[in-house]
Order: sequence, then C-alpha cells, then structure tokens
Amino acid sequence: MKLTPLYGCASLVALCSAMSAMPALAQDAAQADSAEAAPETTGLDAIVVTASGRDKTQLNSAVSVSSISSETIQAIRPTSEAEVFRAIPGIQVAGTAGPGGNSNIAVRGLPVATGGSPFVQIQEDGLPTVLFGDIQFGNNDYWTRFDGSVQNIEGVRGGSAGTFASQAPGAVINYISHTGKQEGGFVSINRGLGYDETRADFRYGGPINDTMYFHIGGYVKNGRGPLKADYTVSDSFQVKGNLTKEFNEGRGYFRLNFKVADTQEPNYTGAPALATITGKKVSNIRPYPGFDGRDSSNYSIYNQDFLIYNREGNLERVKMDGITTQAQSFGGQFHYDFDGGITVDNNMRYTSMSGAFASPFLNTALTSSVLGSTVNGRTVAAIRYASGPKAGQLFTDRYLDNNVNVRTNIRDIGSFANDLTLAGKFDVASGKLTTRAGLFYMNQKIAMDWHVNKSLRELNGDNPSQLDLFDSAGNKLTQAGTSGYNNNWGECCARDYDLSYANTAPYLSLDFDHDQFGLDGSVRFERIKSTGYAIGGGAEFPINSNGVTIPAITANGVRENLNYTRSYTSWTVGGLFKVTPNVTIFARTSRGGRFNSDRQTLGGKIRNDGVLCRASDIGSNGCSADGVTPSVDFVTQHELGIKSRGDLFGGQFTMEMTLLKGNFKQSTYELSATRCPGGSGGCVIDAKFKSTGAEFFATYRNGGFSFVGNATYSKAKRQSAGATSYTRSPNLPDLIYTASANYDIGDIATVGVAMTGQTSAIDDAGFEYPGKAIFNPSLRVYPMKDLELGLQVYNVFDTFDLRGNGGIADPTANPVVIGGAPALGRTVSASVRYNF
Repeated sequence: MKLTPLYGCASLVALCSAMSAMPALAQDAAQADSAEAAPETTGLDAIVVTASGRDKTQLNSAVSVSSISSETIQAIRPTSEAEVFRAIPGIQVAGTAGPGGNSNIAVRGLPVATGGSPFVQIQEDGLPTVLFGDIQFGNNDYWTRFDGSVQNIEGVRGGSAGTFASQAPGAVINYISHTGKQEGGFVSINRGLGYDETRADFRYGGPINDTMYFHIGGYVKNGRGPLKADYTVSDSFQVKGNLTKEFNEGRGYFRLNFKVADTQEPNYTGAPALATITGKKVSNIRPYPGFDGRDSSNYSIYNQDFLIYNREGNLERVKMDGITTQAQSFGGQFHYDFDGGITVDNNMRYTSMSGAFASPFLNTALTSSVLGSTVNGRTVAAIRYASGPKAGQLFTDRYLDNNVNVRTNIRDIGSFANDLTLAGKFDVASGKLTTRAGLFYMNQKIAMDWHVNKSLRELNGDNPSQLDLFDSAGNKLTQAGTSGYNNNWGECCARDYDLSYANTAPYLSLDFDHDQFGLDGSVRFERIKSTGYAIGGGAEFPINSNGVTIPAITANGVRENLNYTRSYTSWTVGGLFKVTPNVTIFARTSRGGRFNSDRQTLGGKIRNDGVLCRASDIGSNGCSADGVTPSVDFVTQHELGIKSRGDLFGGQFTMEMTLLKGNFKQSTYELSATRCPGGSGGCVIDAKFKSTGAEFFATYRNGGFSFVGNATYSKAKRQSAGATSYTRSPNLPDLIYTASANYDIGDIATVGVAMTGQTSAIDDAGFEYPGKAIFNPSLRVYPMKDLELGLQVYNVFDTFDLRGNGGIADPTANPVVIGGAPALGRTVSASVRYNF
C-alpha cells in the first residue's frame, strides 16, 4: 500500500477543513431519554446510536462513525437519496440515478458487482427498511426518503456495522427522526424556476404533558422534474410520526412510530455523449446533439404508457411512471433502566410495502445494426416513426435507442422486524465492563413479476418517438416500437416469484472502558431460512398485438421451490487509546458476512428438493452450479483511525480520519446483458476484490462561518475468475468528496456554497473517464423573525459531469459516441420557509 498519495489527499482535505466547519448534530433515538440533540451533545460528544452499543460518544468509540445534521444535508442541495449518501465518508455513489433510486452504492472500495448496495444497509430509526440492499428491482434506496421528519443521518462504516446489524458488513446508514421532546417545527415550499416541480416539507412536535411528547413530519412533491418531461413524473408524499411516553421518572419510555408513503419518482438511465478517445483515455466529453443529459431524458409522452404481457396471460397497458412505492408501517420502541446497571431495549416494526419499477432503459446503437437484421422471422427493410409529428415517416438517423421498456411489479416487499437487547454495566479493574446480548429477527417478503420488452425508439432527449420495423413487403414487424414481450434478455428474465427470508441473529458483545483506553469485541450468529418459489421464462410463443404477431415469453419455465437454511458468523475486535481528552486513536479488525438472497434464484444453485446445491451435486438434482459457497459473501476489513477536536484560529473543529484495508470475494447472478460475456442475459459473475485507502470527515465553526467536508480515497482492485492478477475495479473513482460552507451575515442572510465531485473512473472495458466537481451556491434571507426566503442553484456552472460510465457506443465515429449518466445541469429553485 503506497501511503504517499494517501497522506497527500488527507493533508489537502485537512487544510481545507481547517478553514471552517459546522458541527454535526446527533440524536439518541433509541436511548433512554431520546432527547432532541442539545448544543452540549453535538459533534464528537454525540452518543453513537447506530450499529453500536449506544452508550459512547463518537470521540470515545472505536468505530468509524459520522453524524450529518439535516441542516447540513439541506445545504448540500441533494437531488436524490444517493446525493445524501455522498455526504457520508466512505460511501461511494455516483448520484445520477435520479430521485426514484436504483443507485449502485459502494463503500470503502468494496464495489457493486451487479447493482444495488450489497454491503450497505439503510435504516430508519434503527431498523432496516428492507433486509437486503441489492434486491433485484428493489434496491434499498427506493424505500427511504429524506424529509422534514429527519433530524440527522448517522453513518457507521465497517467494524461494528457487521455485528450490530444483519446484512451490513460495509456500512449502516440510519435516518434518525425528530421526537418532539423539544417543541418546534417548520413549513417550507420549494419551487423550480424554469421547470415544473414543487415540493413542500413540514414538521412539528412538542410536549403533550410532563411525560408525553409527539412529532409528525413529511413532504409532498409534484411535477415534471428538472429533466423537463412533458408529463408528471414526480407525484409523491410521505408522513412519519411518533408518540413517546416516559415513565418512572425518566428511567424508561415507550414510543409508537408510524409511516405512510406513496411515491412516484423517475429513474434516470443515462444519455449519449460525444468524446475524444486517445488509447484508453476518454476526454473532451460534451452533450450529444439533440440529447443533452443535463436537462433531458428518454421519458416521452409517446411512451408514457405501454403494453406488457402480464402474469394472467393478457396484454395489459401500464404506466411509464418510474419507481413507485406504497408503504405503511407501524412500530414501537421500549427502553428501561433497571437497578444494578441493567437495561433493556426493544425495537419493533411491521411494514406493508409494495411498488413497481417502470423505466425506458437507454442504449445507443447504430441504425445499420437493425436494418438487414432478422426480427420476428423476417428481414428488416425499413424503420418508421411509430408516433409523434413524424408518425409513419421513414427513420434515417445514424443512431437509435434499442434498449428495453421494463416493468417490474413489486407485489409484496413487506417485512416484520424486531431487535431485543439486554445490557449490563459493571465496575471491573478501575473501569467499566459493559456486556450485551441481543436477538434480531426479520422476515422479508420478496414477490415480483418481471416484464422486459424489446423496444426501439429514436435517440432524442425531447419526447423520443417509438420506432416500428417493416419488411420489404411493407409488413409491420413490431407494435408501437415493441418487437417482443418479456423476451429482451431471453428466458432468464420473464420471472415470477414469491420468496420469504427469515433472518434470526443472536449477538453478543463485551466492552471494557478505562480512563486511558477501551477494548471491545462482538460476534453475531446469522441464520437465514429461505422459502417460497421462483419461476423462470419458458419458450417463446406468438401473440396477436393489435393485428401484429409478436413473440412473447411468460413465466412457465424452470421452477425452483426454496426450502433451505444458511448459517454463518460475523465478528469484530477493536481498541481505543485516549491520547488526550480531545484526541483518540483506534484500531479495528472485522469479518462480516452478507447473504445473497433473490439474486441466487434461477441460476442452477437450488436443488430439486429446495436446498442449496453443493459442488458434488453439479450435473444432478437440478444443479448446474455450487450454491452453498456463493450464498454468503464475506468481507474482511482492517481500520486505523484518529479523532480530534479543539480550537483553531479562534474557532472550533472536529476531525475524523481512518486508514482502511479490506477484501472480499463475490459470486452473484447478473440478469441483463450489461456485464454478461457475449451480451446475453443471465450469467454468474465471480470475482475477488481488495481495497486500501482512507476516509476523512471534518467540521469547523468560527463565528458566522461554518464548514463540513468529507472525502473517501480508495485504491480498489478486482481479480476476475480465472485471472492471475488484480486490475483496477470499474466504476469506482480513487477520490470522492463533498463539502459545504456557509456564512451568516448577522440575522439578515446566510450565503452558502456546496461542492461535490470525484476523480476519474474506468468502465468494464478499461476506458478511463475524467472526474469533475459541481458547485451549488445558495442564499437565504430573513426578512422577519422565523421567516426565510431562499434561492438555490444546483450545478451553477452547468458542468457536463459524466459520473456513471456506460461504455463506448460507436468508436468508429469522430467524435466518438459514448454513453453515460451525467449529473443534472444548472437547476435553480426558490423556497420559502416559516419556522415555529
């Protein structure tokens, strides 16, 4: 591991952070008093409540943890949950998938082999929203929304994340709610300028009497979005609330929680672009004529609904409405302090949840690759516009979009979760020994049916038309641009399944705290019971679609009935040295596991009797691959960190820095042609990964000036199956960073600027794309007490920042045509907020 560039990056960030910062807030949402964070318990003095023992401050915890206040997140001006996550050190995400979600969320150089966030768990008030972060068409960023109900977001990386939470060996991101113990709230309205989008956030809470208090908050959002679709793509609301009753003079409390959400948000699938390529270097990236991904997309009024062949055997018209979710949850939290240092905590939640994924995926292809090809048994002789002002006219453009129209019905992704902990504190050898025993249980449902249509449309960012194909006799080969129902990726992906995963996990920990040092260790025993069924696609058959014969596939092929149990163990050991009251150094080593759930189905890994295939079963009992070994991915991590706080240039700072080293092996099933050899859907991807690096987080405040910054540096490498050496991991920049600075001009106004960026990254073919930074200034004016008027600009310089790399579409052209996912262009909004 070369430390020179590592320390160089860290020194640069440290120098910047020394210029100013804003202490982060924190809240003990699961602790006895459950108070809103008070000024004396902010920054490194805040109690860590996520994936930890819940009784130590950040400064004195031997874990990498950061607490990001809601005010800091609002200052960053995130356009999606993924951009919220970029505020947490160690989290590596492009932030270009859109407000609906479906982001690939990596952590500490542990990449995403296929999709989702396999090593990162997202929680709300200490319990997962979904058990697995990379559920196919159900990634965990669909189900959580930052709004007025959130007081702060806490991120724990590595270490205890794997033993105090299931399926989270990389990180836990916990959205912690206001409780209303301190009275207050606000109402705000944010309106897009130059585009149609309106969002209202609100919250209010306060005491009911001396022992009861409540809080309620949420948001409403509607509009066509900053990419200027010509129909409503955002139509969402969420309401979250809680009611707390304290008893026995504050020694205990009981809290009721609820959430109701109904969201519809677009998922951005990229855009074409032009570039110069020299060797493996991609440079001079700029928008593709007619399709500027900064302010346009392939959401079209001519494709706002489309036909699928549904699971009942009928053609059904469905909406192209992005990612939709419906959720209703309720739960309870109980805490009590008994005599003798014994405490009991229980956290429970039941969630009814469903939704859908509908998106026009994008892929740039040469029109010549379609003309002369065989489609539905005939040779394509002509392409014509299927809709729009040019309907019926010949299509003669050089490029078209030949990717899928996909609709996945998420019939049930509900869950029940409960986490019970018993802890005791004892005086031992001039220190405190804390012992904990806990039991976590969660039952996760996953019921879906997939519909992936072969589709053609023009390559245009302004209401692209679907394209129909014709043979030389003028016979129509497609219907509304669709050349096949459920068959875009072959028989792999016309799926129908109803699965259940019951995760039972007892865990134990010991923690010794001395005036000069601390030692801790914990272990978690995971047991997952898998039941249910999964049905793959069968053979193609013809159907009549408004007079045109179109091939279709439905879920009548291979059936797997799951009935197996998999057990494994995660552990961590850490130590902390208290150098001074304001400086601590810690070290940690850990090995955490995560279970591969629905991604292991229909891959030849389940025996006919429902148990996992072993290597000796291959070739019999319905087995074509080992299912036991790849059913759990293990991550080994080593950490060395320092935390510090103090005075600097007349202000106060906090600083956290952690050196990292980790490795893991992953075997996962890829459904699409995105990364499968030969361009066909359905393959197993096996690889080993390793990473070294560092993460950094700092805050500073001096008078009216404040600053928050973070950076993650990693050298991530991959060794593919059969290879003898490691190469650079794709889609992970060496450095990703976020910063936010604000200056209060008395009680008159606040001027701020946020920055988010990254260095270069490579795609699967090894082409290197440059990294850039975007800047988001803001102005808040206070014309009277409690009233705030705001103006916010995202990407003020309109930078074409291609963060998600989609590969080379046409290397023969000059300039070269590429694909990718750019950040939003210059987007301006105005807001009004009233605090009370």
